[in-house]
Formats: sequence, structure tokens, C-alpha cells
Amino acid sequence: MPPISSHKRKPTDPLSALGANDPSLLAFACRGDGVDDSEQTMLRLVVASSRIPFRATDGTFLNVECFGPKYHQQDQQKTENGTSSSQFFGGSEISSAGNECANDDDHDDGSKKSNIRRSYHHGRSMQNVDEWPILLYVHGVCESAETWGVQTLAQNCAKHCWRLVVLELAGHGLSSDVGGGSFSRRATCPNFESLVQHVVEFTIHAKNKFHRSQGIALCGVSLGGALIAYSVKDILSIYSRNGANTSKDPKQKEGEKQQHHPKFYGIVLLAPSFGVHPQALPPSPVIAVLKTLSCLLPSHGILTPIEHSEEYSCPPSSARNFSGRWPLSTANMLLDVTSNTIPIDVLSNRVNGLMAGLASLLVMIGDRDEVVPFDSVQRWFDAATNLREDTGEKKLIKIKNGRHGFIHDRGSVVFVDRLFQWLNTHAGQVKLG
Repeated sequence: MPPISSHKRKPTDPLSALGANDPSLLAFACRGDGVDDSEQTMLRLVVASSRIPFRATDGTFLNVECFGPKYHQQDQQKTENGTSSSQFFGGSEISSAGNECANDDDHDDGSKKSNIRRSYHHGRSMQNVDEWPILLYVHGVCESAETWGVQTLAQNCAKHCWRLVVLELAGHGLSSDVGGGSFSRRATCPNFESLVQHVVEFTIHAKNKFHRSQGIALCGVSLGGALIAYSVKDILSIYSRNGANTSKDPKQKEGEKQQHHPKFYGIVLLAPSFGVHPQALPPSPVIAVLKTLSCLLPSHGILTPIEHSEEYSCPPSSARNFSGRWPLSTANMLLDVTSNTIPIDVLSNRVNGLMAGLASLLVMIGDRDEVVPFDSVQRWFDAATNLREDTGEKKLIKIKNGRHGFIHDRGSVVFVDRLFQWLNTHAGQVKLG
């Protein structure tokens, strides 16, 4: 089983100290874990501008949160089966956080020194926002679209003129349990393959919704990273059938311009769940008992890791993230993936086949990751050699002092800088020296 106790470091929460519980309120963010008046910078938390939920082929309702300017060429209020998102979620659409792109030259003090960005600047609309590239994000177990990690990405997507689109996995956030209809078995994910299929359908759903975008990149953290790694093959296959950039619409009249489809830039895996530290596992007899119990009591938490979602929830009052002991079936699924599926696929060279034709691969892991061994990630990375012949490239970056949840560390700029350097390079927005 995965580790019995939570490994996530609890940072000081500046919002809790302020008593803020509204994502639209101004909040303090700091560069480190401590909160000091000299280190505080006013930030506006970014709220999702819209939701574009859809029903997966297995019946699961999946919530998708969009951060960025309004997209003019789509009806964001409708799901795939015609049901409005407000009807499905029992609420109204989230108001827009703004529709402008940030600019490095527009700091309040006139400098470029700040490494923490404000949200979308009002009053400076960008042209062709429909063509902004898209970062598709898949979170880790027990998480949702309301975390500090998503805030970090949303803030920086605003700075770099990227749209952020976040999938909430089945049983997480506002998505239904696997199969749809129920919302009672939170964070219960017994089937890895079902989640992989959801990521494939999420990618195609977003590609079709934002079809005027110049391109998309997939980014996943922890479990989300593993899901993306196993979804790439099917995504590339669909792209190959439809055409990477254009496809003929059967309803298209003669002489009309073909519909554009976003390019697929590649994938980014942050602390991907490609292994588990042996010392984090309980004794073998205990694992055997818990495996049996996971079939009988899949949604119960018995001797499983304890999740402290208050450490990364943003806003702090968010109820979307799961707290408490992981469901047995979820812990068993992750144990099987990290201890059996991935190691076997590395040894059998299946990883190479999964990455076949991929344009670019970026992997980042902390050098102090207490959950996933660096060696496991290195072996998987070395096995991924069958990238696209003409442009295929890959890079493995070790984040100094980074722990497993480094994406949620407020003010952490190292991984953000490397991430957006990669994104902007592949989107053709900057050139590396």
C-alpha cells in the first residue's frame, strides 16, 4: 500500500490568517512558507471563467474548469448532452476573472523584479484570445481545481497568455463518481484504465471546444502525470486519424475553409507516480489483507494514507478536496500501478511504445520527493526513447529542495520558470538562446 501517513508538508497559510474564504477576495501570497510583512505581495486569486463539463463514454460526469479570457466561438454553458453546467452542478456559472493578458513591463513599481504575478490585468485586452495556446491540467489523488498548484498555474498562464483548462477526475471536485449519477464515493478510483480513458476524452473534448487555439499541451501531477503518460498513445492516434492541424468537417460546404485543430505540443509530468519508496509501504501481510478489503469495502479508509487537503486547498474553505484516509480501492489502485504496472512496462519496453510519435516530453521531480523515488522516474524516462523522429525531444529536471507536492509551494518559481520556458518554446512564442 502507499504510505500510511501523509507526506505532504504543511506550509503556513496566509489566507487562513486573514480569514479569507472567498476566491474573489484579495489575498496575500509570499515567496516562502513563512508570512512576513516585508515578503507579502498583494495578489488577486484567479477564479475560473467558465466550466465545460461533459459526460464520458462510461457515463461519468466530468467537471472541467477554464481559466482565461472568454472564448467567443463556443457555448461554454452546455455539456455534451445539452445539459447546462448550472443545472448539472446545481449552481450558477462562475464569474470571469478577467480577459486580459499580463505583461512583464506592468509591475506596480515599474520594475521586472517580482517573481509573483498578479492575475489578469484589466483594461488591456489582447487580440485573438481565441488562438491562445492551452495548458490542459490533470491533478493528483484527492485534489481538485481548487488548490494552490492550480492557482500558480493560472497566475502564470495569465502572464504568458496561455489558457488553463483543468479536469477534475472522477470522484473528485465537482465530478461524479465513476459511472455517473452518484457523488457519495469521494476520491474512490478503483480502475486506472477508466481514468486514463477519461483523460483521453478530456483532451479531445477541450481540443474540439477550443478548436481555434494554436495548440495544446498536457500537464499532470503525481497520479495525473501517470494518467497522462498512459493516455498519450490514444491521443496521438486520434490526432493522426483526424489530422494534427486540420480536418474536413462532413457538414462543410464546398469551397469553405477547413476547420483548424490545435497542434499537440507534448506532455509535462510533475512528480509523476512512477514508483513508491519501499519504506513507505506497510508489511506484506498487511498489504494482502488490505487488498482483499478493497474489494469488499472500496470506499472505506482503513490503514490507508491520511490526506490533509487543508495544506493545499485554495481558497482554504474549499470543500472540493478530499480529506481523511484514502479509500481502500484508490490506495490499492495506486499501489498496483506504482509497484507492478509501471515497473513491468519499463522492463518490457512498453513505455517506448506509449511515447511513440510524441513531439516533446518534460519531466520534473523534486530531489527531496518523499513518495516517488527519483530512480523510478529516471528508469521510466530512460525507457521513453521512441519520440517523434523529426522534432522529438525530452528533458528530465530535478527540482532543488523539491518535495512531492512542490507544485503547491507558494512562491516557488523554479519549476514555473522551467515549465513556461518549455511551453513558450514549443508554442513558438520565444526562442531559447
